[in-house]
Amino acid sequence: MSCSGSTYLSTQTAARSLAKIRARPSGPARQLALALALSSLPAVLAAAPESGDPPEVQLGPVTVTATKTSRPLDEVAESVSVIDRAEIEAEQPQTLGRLLENLPNVEIGGGPRGIGQSVTIRGLSDDRILFLLDGARQNLTRAHNARLFVEPDLLRQVEVIRGPASALWGSGAIGGVIALETVDASDLLAPGQNLGARTRAGYQGVNDQWMAGAAVYGRVTDQLDLLVDLTYRDAGDTRLGDGQDLENSAYERTSGLAKGTWSVDGANWFSASYLGFSEDGEVPSNAQTAATPENLVDRTTRQDNLNFRYWHDDPDNPYFAPSLLLYRNEIRIDEDRKRDGRNDDTELTTVGLDLRNTMRFGLGNHLDQILSYGLEYYEDAADAERDGLPRSSSPDGSQEIISAYLQDEILIGERLTLVPGIRFDDYSSKVDNGSAETNEESAWSGKIGANLRVTDWLSLQASYNEAFRAPSLSELFVSGVHFTCGPGCQNLFVPNPDLEPEKARNKEVGLRLGQQDLLMAGDHAAFRAAFFRNDVRDFIDQEVIFTFRPVPGNPGPGGVTTQENVTDARLEGFEIEALYDAPRWFAGLAYSQTRGDNETTGEPLASVQPDEWITRLGLRFPAQGLELGSRGRFIAAQDRVPEGIEPSQSYNLFDIWLTWRPAERLAGLNLDLGIDNLLDEDYTPFLSVLQGPGRNIKATLRYSF
Repeated sequence: MSCSGSTYLSTQTAARSLAKIRARPSGPARQLALALALSSLPAVLAAAPESGDPPEVQLGPVTVTATKTSRPLDEVAESVSVIDRAEIEAEQPQTLGRLLENLPNVEIGGGPRGIGQSVTIRGLSDDRILFLLDGARQNLTRAHNARLFVEPDLLRQVEVIRGPASALWGSGAIGGVIALETVDASDLLAPGQNLGARTRAGYQGVNDQWMAGAAVYGRVTDQLDLLVDLTYRDAGDTRLGDGQDLENSAYERTSGLAKGTWSVDGANWFSASYLGFSEDGEVPSNAQTAATPENLVDRTTRQDNLNFRYWHDDPDNPYFAPSLLLYRNEIRIDEDRKRDGRNDDTELTTVGLDLRNTMRFGLGNHLDQILSYGLEYYEDAADAERDGLPRSSSPDGSQEIISAYLQDEILIGERLTLVPGIRFDDYSSKVDNGSAETNEESAWSGKIGANLRVTDWLSLQASYNEAFRAPSLSELFVSGVHFTCGPGCQNLFVPNPDLEPEKARNKEVGLRLGQQDLLMAGDHAAFRAAFFRNDVRDFIDQEVIFTFRPVPGNPGPGGVTTQENVTDARLEGFEIEALYDAPRWFAGLAYSQTRGDNETTGEPLASVQPDEWITRLGLRFPAQGLELGSRGRFIAAQDRVPEGIEPSQSYNLFDIWLTWRPAERLAGLNLDLGIDNLLDEDYTPFLSVLQGPGRNIKATLRYSF
C-alpha cells in the first residue's frame, strides 16, 4: 500500500479486473475501466490497445483527471494521488475526510462531524479546491459546512490533484482538484458473471454506528449493464480521545445509486446515473463547534445528483472521439432552530455540460500526440429563506460560466512528453433582490508540463499551472446583520460586487524512481519527490470594521463587514514518498511540508497545516487471502501562525487493519477489520475547535454472489 493512497494488490486480483475489461468495448469506456484496474497493480500489467492485439505493459496507477485522458500516474507532471476501491473498502470510512487525511499535504479540519469537515491542500482551504463527482462540479460554498455529501461505500476511485489546475477545470481549482467516481456494474461483476448481487453490514465503535447495504447489478446484454445500490448508516455521538462524547454528533443517513450504460451499435454509448444522499441529525448550526442550547438545530441535508453521458468510439477514426456530460446537482439544507423554531432553508442547484473531442495522431501503433479540446458551461442558482422570507446573509442569485479549453499531449522522441494547455472562462454573477448589481469578468488560464524519462527507472518532471477562483455569490452580495453589539448597535454586511477573482501561479519540479523486480520477481519499489511554489494574488478576505460612529454602509453604531481583495500570498513546500511492495509484504513512508506567508502583512498564513510523516507497514498471506497492515501519522506542532491564531500541539496517531479475501469455496466473501487511533490519543487538530475522535474498533462483512 503506497503512501499516496494507491493500493497494490495481487496479480490474481489484477487478472480478474482485466478479464472484466476484456468483456467490455474498446475506446473511452474501456480506457476508463482499464485505468481503474491498473490502479491496483503491484507490477507491470497489460493495457490492451485499440486493435485488440496482445497487451502492452504499463506501470502503476492511472489518472483520468490530471489530463482528462487515461495516463499512467508516473507520466504526468502534476502531483496526483489515486485511492482505489480496495483501499476504500479496507479503510471502512464513514466520511470522505477519513480517506483524504492519509495523503501527503492534505489535511481535514472542522472536527468529527462529517457535515462540517473541510479540506486543505498545500495550505489552501476548502473553498479554493474544486470537487467533482462523476465529472460533475460540486459548487456548494457555505461557511462551516462540508463542500459535498457522499457515501464513501459507493465510490470506486478518488483522485486528488495537489496544486492549481484551472487550465483544464476552470474556476475554483487554486488549491487542487478532488475527483470522485462511483461504482458501476462492471466493477462488481466477477469474470464470466452476467448477474450479481452483494450485501454488506458493518459496525464502528467510536460512535456506535451501524451500516447496512445491498446492491443488484448485471450485464443484461453485451451492450447494456445496470446497477442499483443502497446504503444506510445509523450513528450515535462520537467518543473523543479524552473519553467524553461529542454531544449532538449523531446522525442517520441513507444513500442510493442507480446507474446504467447502453450502446446502440458498439460505437455510440450512453450512460445515466442518479446518486442520492440524505442525512438527519440534531447538531449545532455551526457543526464545527460544540453544541449549546442556543445553537442547536434539527438539520436535514439532501443532495441529488443526476448525470447523463454520451461518447462515441470508433477505432477506425482516431480523430473523432467526442464525449458529452450533462448534469444537474441540487443540495438542500433545512434547519429548524430548537430554542425558538426559526427555520432556515438553503438550496444550491448546479446545471452544466462538458463537451469535448479527443484526436489521436501517430504512425502505425506508435502514438505521438493526443489533442483534446472542448466547451464547458455551468450555472449555479442559490436560494435561501428564513421563515419563508429572503435571507440577506445568504443572498439569492445566480452565476454563469462558459469556457473553452485546449490541451495537447506531445511525445517527442521516446522519452520526452510535453503537455501545454490553455483555457478561457467568462463568468457573470447577479443577485436576485431587484437591484442591478452584477459582477462580470473573464480569465485566461495556462499550463505547461514536461515529463522526461531519463532511464527506464528514473523520470524528471516540471510544470507551470495557472488557476483562478471567481468570487462566490455570498462574497459579492451578502448584506444584512453580521452581529449585534447591544441595544441599537449592529454590525452590518456591506456587499462588494467589484471583487476581482483570486489568481494562482504554481511552479513545480519533481522526480520519480521506479524499479520492478528489485529483490525478487513481483516486487515493486518507487520513490517520488515534488517541490512547489504557488503565488496567489487578490485573496478575498473578510474585513470587520467595528466602530460606534457612523460609517458608509451603517448610519448607526456597530460598523460594517465586507469582502475585499486584500492579500497576496506565497506557498512553498514539498512532498516525498517512498514505497516497497512485494507479494508478501509492503512498506511506505511519506513526508509533507508547506510554508505560507501573507505577502501583504508579512505574517504567516493562518491556513497552512503542520508538517507530517506518514508510515505504512504490512504483511500479506496470499494463500489465505489475508493482509495485515499498520499506519502511523506523526503530526508536528504548528507554532508558525499569525497573531490571533492559536498554535497547535504535536500528536501521533496509529491505525491497524486486517482484510480477508478468501478464494475457492468462500469466494465473494470479504471481511475488513480495523482499529483507528489505536492508542486512544487525545488531540485537537490545527485550526479545529473540536477534539479528534478516540479509538475506533470497526468491522465490515461483505458478500457478493
